[in-house]
Amino acid sequence: MKFLHKKVISNTKQYLKNKNLSATNFVFVFFSFFPLLPFKIKGLPVFVFACFAFFVFKKKEKKFDFIYLINSLLFILYIGSLFYSENIQLGLSLLETTLSLIIIPLIFTLYSGYKKTAKTILREEFTFKYIYIISSFILSILIFIISFQYGNYISTKIELSKFLSRLNTGFFWINEHPIYLSIYLSLSLLIIVSIFKNSKIKVLLLVIGLFQFFILLLLSRKGVIISFLISSILLFLITQKRKKTGLLFIMFFFLISSFFVFKFTPDTIKRFKEVFDIKSYNKVEKNSSTSVRYGVYNCALEKISESLMIGYGIGDVQNELQDCYKSKSKVLVSENLNSHNQYFGILLSVGVLGLIIFIIPLVINLKLFFIRKDYLAFSILLMFVMFMFFENILDRQSGVILFSFLFNFYTFKNYSLKNNE
Repeated sequence: MKFLHKKVISNTKQYLKNKNLSATNFVFVFFSFFPLLPFKIKGLPVFVFACFAFFVFKKKEKKFDFIYLINSLLFILYIGSLFYSENIQLGLSLLETTLSLIIIPLIFTLYSGYKKTAKTILREEFTFKYIYIISSFILSILIFIISFQYGNYISTKIELSKFLSRLNTGFFWINEHPIYLSIYLSLSLLIIVSIFKNSKIKVLLLVIGLFQFFILLLLSRKGVIISFLISSILLFLITQKRKKTGLLFIMFFFLISSFFVFKFTPDTIKRFKEVFDIKSYNKVEKNSSTSVRYGVYNCALEKISESLMIGYGIGDVQNELQDCYKSKSKVLVSENLNSHNQYFGILLSVGVLGLIIFIIPLVINLKLFFIRKDYLAFSILLMFVMFMFFENILDRQSGVILFSFLFNFYTFKNYSLKNNE
């Protein structure tokens, strides 16, 4: 029996060696399926990654690079803000949600003590890119299937509000807000833009990209769409030698997808028109997302001005916003909305100092990625920076895990390659 057990272990090790797999490869494959994971197990890839990092720690071969921990400073400030928060229970709950902000930088710090070649890192990135595109494409197909329950693409229009509500309450095994579904698709599209030039499957990527972009427009998240368009156009123009041809391609891509959205979901166009309608800024209307956001931002800015330096503590932000909502609108009170702007959220939690400490690593890494000519990493981080103007993506595990993983991986990749040179 012992002989058989040893034989199985030996064969398994040999199989893994022959297949050129590693624990890190497995983790990257796991993360690449992130868009398809049920909400309740979104944190599982982080847990698995942490477990593998523990074994890497035991194989430590060199000094750790603690530089990666700079990306976790915001979380440390959040902990400190508990000392002046009254609602400790809510504060602890939010800290639990944002744990990835410190766990993932710590994981990459542990990995820095173990020899990893540039080739291995690049191979893991390659694996992540292609599987992530596939998983996001599957997600877009599932969303497309659900849309048929709220209209028909041949004879009728899609009832957008009911469709989006259904996505938010759950479909198939997925339960995710349309904003985060849009973020997943935006990232996939950005990856497609980055690999399109040198790919041998350009036609397939174009079809997948057009379909995902159509679904992105169908989800009609204005902030996400604007952030993606700016980042993708910038990435495309940076990596294309023929700028005029690139611009024409972008225009064609956008016009084709927009035509289908305009034809089948006029409500999407209506949501963009709200931004330029003066009525959106006179009174908070439940059915106007622009109107609601304007009301939220007014309260957020009002509260920020009252405690600019240190904020209110991570546990008390929502109570402060609710107090303001009571004097502004019943709609805002009933919805119990957060600040809908990550930078406002940080200012409300830990003040100006916290915001500065959060922004510094973003600027440092944007500069690093651009100097290293890792334009995909630069565009991804830029896109997340813009997302944060429209959503508190670090207050929900669907956003904070994906952001923290990509941010710290590309920091690890570029800093490691720089040191190796």
